[in-house]
Amino acid sequence: MSPKITVITPTRNRANTIHRVFESLNKQTFLNFEWLVCDDASNDNTINKLKKFKKKSKFDIRIFKYKKRAGKPKIDNFCVKKAKGEFVIFADSDDAFKKKSFSDFLKEWEIIPKNKKKKIFAIISRITLANGKSLEPKLNFKDKSISLINLWHNHKKKGEKWLFIKKKILLKYKFPEIDFYVPEGITWEKISLKYNVWILDKCYRIFYSDTQNSVTHSKKINYPIGQLKSLELNIKMQKKNNVNNFRCIVNYYRFRFINNYYFNYNILDKFTSNKWFFFKILGFLLFLKDIIFLNLNSEKYEKNNSKPIEIN
Repeated sequence: MSPKITVITPTRNRANTIHRVFESLNKQTFLNFEWLVCDDASNDNTINKLKKFKKKSKFDIRIFKYKKRAGKPKIDNFCVKKAKGEFVIFADSDDAFKKKSFSDFLKEWEIIPKNKKKKIFAIISRITLANGKSLEPKLNFKDKSISLINLWHNHKKKGEKWLFIKKKILLKYKFPEIDFYVPEGITWEKISLKYNVWILDKCYRIFYSDTQNSVTHSKKINYPIGQLKSLELNIKMQKKNNVNNFRCIVNYYRFRFINNYYFNYNILDKFTSNKWFFFKILGFLLFLKDIIFLNLNSEKYEKNNSKPIEIN
């Protein structure tokens, strides 16, 4: 029987945290799913851990590995194409989630009205911290169908969410393979120009902040091309005189200086307004601060055109 859900986990040097994902999956009340894990050239014990999990799991596990670093967007695109499930869930390699997550998502999908379901690409839920406290309060929307663009930029509800995604729709889009990491919100906003999400106003994903090599909690600036692309999109989406938009503009130039003067990527300016000269100066000053205080990760992005190998 084909799995109803494919859980996708890109991983890199997460031997110390990957057990959270496996233990959460093994406790699920709904077990007709597969776990598709793709390792991004780890040099720790991640693959051996996954092999042990595969021997004792209650569900199917497929393991792939890149010999040379490929980056999360490339892995995500590969895994979505490989997925056998009707639905896709992305599970970070240092997260956990509640045991009724999958069964509740499926039940919620069945009660979405038919006249709205065609326009829904994902169900979203809120997340909780490791201490049990929700990251944000209940959304309390009367209409559960909403554009993510509207939710994020008009209602200012841009806290971390968890998505239960219709694979058929996701296959129409592609995560931008321009850096080792690119915020997924770029892709969700592209999809949201045509499709809505459905709000399941509960917490299912458990978010941890103790991972040393986490993008979110890194003390250094990583993946400047991906971050620049995200800032560029935020500027385009937000209202002109928004204070947060001014911050985005300053950081846009900060990251452009990082890309061009630190990594020599030669990325062109997408905004040529003379009114933004002051923002450019502020961005340059922040760039100088990053240089002086050694705030930059020196890893340079190189596109990987190889394919991963499957680990049996």
